[in-house]
Amino acid sequence: MTEVAPDSANTPQVVELSAARLGAAAIVLATIVNVLWGTNPVALKLALRGLPPIGAAGIRFAIAAIGVAIWLRATGVDLRPRRGEIPWLFAAGAMFAAQIATFTLGVYWGTASHSSVIVNTYPFFVVALAHFLIPGDRATFGKAAALVAAFSGIAVLFAGDWGAWRGTNLLGDLIQLASAIILGAQVVVTKHAVARVHPGRVVLYQMFTGGAAFVLFSFAFEGLAQARPDALSIGAVVYQGIFIGALCFSVWTWLIRRYSASLVAIFGFISPVVGVILSALVLGEPLTPALLASAGLVAIGIVLANVW
Repeated sequence: MTEVAPDSANTPQVVELSAARLGAAAIVLATIVNVLWGTNPVALKLALRGLPPIGAAGIRFAIAAIGVAIWLRATGVDLRPRRGEIPWLFAAGAMFAAQIATFTLGVYWGTASHSSVIVNTYPFFVVALAHFLIPGDRATFGKAAALVAAFSGIAVLFAGDWGAWRGTNLLGDLIQLASAIILGAQVVVTKHAVARVHPGRVVLYQMFTGGAAFVLFSFAFEGLAQARPDALSIGAVVYQGIFIGALCFSVWTWLIRRYSASLVAIFGFISPVVGVILSALVLGEPLTPALLASAGLVAIGIVLANVW
């Protein structure tokens, strides 16, 4: 794929929307990112012990925005948006804010283990949308087989706790499903955005606008100023800001700029396995035998996605 850096002119130059297969380095990066993302619901649950939900989201993305800005300046990327980039930055930022808000509330009202499973159904929506909206990123029999195998693993895992809703858990699960749908659409929109805007600026403005809006909302409606977080809550939100926010979103945006959006998204099925295991170890949430069967099916899905 021939790339032209968007910073090379006053107006961004459109780069080809690549549907290339993943190489070894990309596979490793996608795996690491999804392992780290698997820790996110657990870290969020810990942060929410001392912080209101939208406020916690705002703080972690304010931290992430600072980290991304420092990295971009160190690598010589201009932070100022170019002519014609604003609509793409606005669209990516709005979807990012909606997805993070629903994800955070889903974890707050639900459980970390259920959230880990439900939000990671988003690759189905990526495949469906990318087939129609991203040139060259067509659904194939191999992708379909991989998704069937991986989703079977998710279904087996979810079935182990089916009917265990308590209190607001059902509401949390429904909101988390909405978050998965938004995330699927967000991947496709981001794929188009980073073809026209430097990916670093896409990540930066997503986090900056989302973080600022969330913090202001929390001060106005959640009483963020009165929150008294302990060291564990502060550590959890800082971890989310640096590793989940700055690192993972930057690498993920880079990946979907260069490779097939639906193929990269299949690696998202690693996250629920990590999330469920950590939910049991750290939060004491139930760990069912269905996890082993789920992990095997997820592994099969990843293999099919990359060799078929």
